[in-house]
Amino acid sequence: MTNWRDIEQQLKKAQVVLEPSARLIPDSRQVTKGDIFIATKGFDQDGASYINKALELGAVAILVSDACDEHLYSKFNNVVLVTDLEKKIAHIAKEFYIKDQSVSMPVIAVTGTNGKTSISHLLAQLSQICLQQESAVIGTIGTGSINDLQPSSNTTPGVTEIYRLISEFLVKNYGSLTMEVSSHALEQGRIEGLDLDVAIFTNLTLDHLDYHGTMEAYFEAKAKLFNEYQPKCAVINVDDKYGRRLADMVANQTRVIAYGQSDNVKAYSDYVYIRGFECHTHGLSIDIEWQVIGAKEECFLQLPIYGEFNCLNLAAVFATALTLNWPIVAGHFSQLKPVPGRLELFVKPNLPVAVVDYAHTPDALEQSLLAVRKHLSGELYVIFGCGGERDVSKRPIMGQLAQKHADHVIITNDNPRTENEDKIITDIEAGMTGSNYQIIKSRKEAIELALQNATASDAILIAGKGHETYQVIGTESIAYNERDYVEKLMATLTNHGGMI
Repeated sequence: MTNWRDIEQQLKKAQVVLEPSARLIPDSRQVTKGDIFIATKGFDQDGASYINKALELGAVAILVSDACDEHLYSKFNNVVLVTDLEKKIAHIAKEFYIKDQSVSMPVIAVTGTNGKTSISHLLAQLSQICLQQESAVIGTIGTGSINDLQPSSNTTPGVTEIYRLISEFLVKNYGSLTMEVSSHALEQGRIEGLDLDVAIFTNLTLDHLDYHGTMEAYFEAKAKLFNEYQPKCAVINVDDKYGRRLADMVANQTRVIAYGQSDNVKAYSDYVYIRGFECHTHGLSIDIEWQVIGAKEECFLQLPIYGEFNCLNLAAVFATALTLNWPIVAGHFSQLKPVPGRLELFVKPNLPVAVVDYAHTPDALEQSLLAVRKHLSGELYVIFGCGGERDVSKRPIMGQLAQKHADHVIITNDNPRTENEDKIITDIEAGMTGSNYQIIKSRKEAIELALQNATASDAILIAGKGHETYQVIGTESIAYNERDYVEKLMATLTNHGGMI
């Protein structure tokens, strides 16, 4: 067996009826009635060991690799043996889900250490504004319509799930799909067979060396998106040294649009160049020059988004929109919103700006504090805590950084889990001196106090929860959506003259 059509014919001969809702599922725990279970040979497990479990859950057929132990599958009915199934899953999944359809929506893949989530969400929003069609995202925060993301367990799902999602998006007539593609996914072939309209490279910094071993191996994994998948266009940050290497590597086979704010950018025939930018209370102003197919133009963008680093993200978004011929105008960018829970702004008249952010490591907290500070004319408040049963060493460091970069610090609970709350707070305090901080264990009370004490020229960074919708206290996961709470609290304060 080499393709889905051959497999389908064999299943028909065995009188297996496949419902339209049937899925290809490589994880027996996710099988539901009518699905087809895929059993492959892993590094330390044999997928055929889980056939019985898959059948109990309702699988109607099994695709099994010839690498699996025959004794584990020979006794079952409706089993189709596929030679080298591990290497053919992507091709089979594409035929199964997409069939003879062409993928009419542009498919955009984003890779790099930082910026993938922001770029994918901003692109999906811009696509929706320009094309007046819903757009889809596959990534860290969720999967599906940008208006209704569903939680996802991986940045990049497995290859069978990716093709299932694409078939769903095609039925719904989405205008575009933007995917975050991790280095792990590229190494493991999770997007194999996918035709890419645009691939974006953001940057490469120290990360995932536990998996890749060296920075060079990490770079080679990222480069696969451009070398092996050969997108129609490569949008590359050439301020990054690895970006410049990548642009040189793929220039002969792929159209390159360079972006950035260094002199390197204008050395390329097609580019988006950040001439300047300004951080202000309600976002960013960016001065952009671009050249595509010989025509040089410029524009000025106003964005309700915080963070100097977002200038590069917006340049990548702008370059991608150009190459896809979206009918963009400067006013579209003022309609963009931050990624949920990533330096997300909440603004009401006569109140401080509240910024909800996912930062929960020392580096992330420092970068968020520095980013918000650049937009301020007043004072900076920060509310944060540290998770229980997690890295203890980061606690005093985060306390020190909070005190260093903020004018007012409130230590609160994050997810204490079963660890003693007071011990976590004491660990944080070990890195702090002076008296510009206080302790309020309840996150809601901490936010309420900061909003009542801060002035309209101040900002409050509320760090740690971001897009999450729960808080773990003890062994209980309690429903808690910080973004919703902040929005409702600020609305109440506005309606009652700053009083609750």
